[in-house]
Amino acid sequence: MLSQEVKEFVSQEEKERANNIDILEYLLSIGEPLKREGNQFYRHEQHDSLVINMKRNYFSWNSKNVSGNAVTYLMNVHNLTFQHAVKKINNDLGDKDFVAFKAPEPSYPDKFHYDVKESTTTENVIKYLVDERKIDADLVEMLVDMDFIKEDSYKNVVFKWKDKGELIGANLQGTRKIPEEKRIHADRAYFKKVLPTTKEATNDGFSITRGYPENLYFFEAPIDSLSYLTLNRSTLSNCQLKSMDGLKFETFVQTVKNAVKDLEQAGKNLETITLCVDNDNAGREFIDMVKSYDFHRKDGKKIIVNSDIPDLPKGQIKWDWNNELKLKIDSSLKKNLSNELEI
Repeated sequence: MLSQEVKEFVSQEEKERANNIDILEYLLSIGEPLKREGNQFYRHEQHDSLVINMKRNYFSWNSKNVSGNAVTYLMNVHNLTFQHAVKKINNDLGDKDFVAFKAPEPSYPDKFHYDVKESTTTENVIKYLVDERKIDADLVEMLVDMDFIKEDSYKNVVFKWKDKGELIGANLQGTRKIPEEKRIHADRAYFKKVLPTTKEATNDGFSITRGYPENLYFFEAPIDSLSYLTLNRSTLSNCQLKSMDGLKFETFVQTVKNAVKDLEQAGKNLETITLCVDNDNAGREFIDMVKSYDFHRKDGKKIIVNSDIPDLPKGQIKWDWNNELKLKIDSSLKKNLSNELEI
């Protein structure tokens, strides 16, 4: 274990230098036992659940539920104080030029390459989406028949992104839980991947359109959009449900622009925008941020941005539309069972 004798005052310059260092470059330079795992991650050889994200410049230690930069790494892995960690990084760097982390410039293919090996069955996909996630069976089967949802050879759900019938992207969702010690993100129990696509399509996403997209609904994930549709199929019309794969403002803006353009060509207007994101701190902050902007149609009319998030049950800090769907179905089943017992 590293010594913890240093307790000197640290300057603002030393803090900035330590907090902004390239974590992977630094940890490798001091001999931390890390092994490469894929294009984006390194895993600690002595702690299976400790992963370094080289592109985002942070570590996650899932079993300890901690994450952060190089300073936080030294504090948690080597039990150093904040001051000692900052001093150590500065001393290790010595007179070297300040090496700040720079996110690599993203590169995009000229054309989307769909390299997914599809399975001949959708048994696992239907079992996962219908039995586990409680999405309407006929809705899932319809999307499978329309080639919007498929199953790959690893039993993942493939959500296909389509623009006027053309395949422009896809994201994968695992159907089997990842053991906690193997997770890259502690709160991510299932495999997720967005396939690389063109620069223009990168800010698109999985979507379902019913009629003209006069009413836009935004979700953090495809399963949330399917859950919302299951709960509101009888009332949703002339709408588009768009998954942003997180809280991507770029996807929101691009979707609104595309909808306005398509509607104008059809002699119609965008009527409403509704944010159906998760009910948690990040989701609520995203709603506040989007609502701080003004959106207008060409005729000058302001487009009102609404939000529709599920109520947060007591004791919960995060709740999404799939949680809400499962809760309502469970409540309905219990009610029906109770009625049957009374009869």
